[in-house]
Amino acid sequence: MKRIIFALLVMITTVGCNSSTLGTGQQAAGGAPYELIAVVAQPQWEGAVGETLKEIFSDPVMGLTELQPRMDLMRVMPSAFEGFIKVHRNVLYINIDPSKSEVEFTGKQNAYADGQMLILLTAPNEDELIAYLWDNKEELIGTYERAERNRALRMNKRHKEGVMVDKIRDMFGFSIDLPRGYTSRGTSGDSLLVTSFEYPVATQGIAIYSYPYEGKSDFELENLVAQRNNFVKNIPGPSGKSHMTTVRQYGPEVSYKRIGGRFWAEMRGFWNLEGGDFMGGPMVSWSTVDTKTNRVVCIDCYVYSPKHGQRDLLRGLEHLIYSVEFPEEKEDDKEQ
Repeated sequence: MKRIIFALLVMITTVGCNSSTLGTGQQAAGGAPYELIAVVAQPQWEGAVGETLKEIFSDPVMGLTELQPRMDLMRVMPSAFEGFIKVHRNVLYINIDPSKSEVEFTGKQNAYADGQMLILLTAPNEDELIAYLWDNKEELIGTYERAERNRALRMNKRHKEGVMVDKIRDMFGFSIDLPRGYTSRGTSGDSLLVTSFEYPVATQGIAIYSYPYEGKSDFELENLVAQRNNFVKNIPGPSGKSHMTTVRQYGPEVSYKRIGGRFWAEMRGFWNLEGGDFMGGPMVSWSTVDTKTNRVVCIDCYVYSPKHGQRDLLRGLEHLIYSVEFPEEKEDDKEQ
């Protein structure tokens, strides 16, 4: 069977719900982040195809303290694919056509709205469709997740929190498209800055810190945890008697990746407070080397949301790493 050809899925230039269009002249795509409309006929939805779609897209997001699906799946019949449904941000259109010899994939950006990602799957029969869905599960979900990330990046760039962006650049030498609403929660010398977006019952927090680069061992898990704890202990709990630390009973785990050609160590786990207060949640931390200053720079993100879900808050923080830009460096300077 054909696999998804991601050359068709170049970076989407898009917008969030109820925002203005960005130049295509179309209506802006609607819907909430990570919602997916599946357009499926009744016989398929009530049978194995529907069960497969529900199982695939209800895959839980890893690294949260609660179960949340990677996508919020909703279904409509083909006859109802009109009006505000037709301009939804994420659409998966399923079609059974016995005249086809294999499953055909078509990816369309901005098909009916500015900022829309629509995938059309046409299959000769249900069995081949189901096999295709399982074979391409990660690619399908990843397509929508990248579309959501790119929407967020575009909006962040258009609506940056200028004061904090400038402060981060002055302290650490890199730029980041931090969206409006983030405010400073304090600094410690020239090596730690804490900023957060505060909701009535939730927090998106970022601690940025740096320290001298000693060698590749700086990116080993134990050293990353030790440095994190050394800096985030400066983030107090509500009573002022507690401070943040890293949970060790469940991780964290470290992986290594390149984003925009730059090497990053990505550490995922959980945080809580030490010293009396009871708070905690998921965290993800990225570390790299600024070769111009020979310092490790860490962008440490954490979420506190005990009542209303953590997925979208954490993903909003995860998107930010894709906007980070350091001053021009030689390509081999990025190799660590």
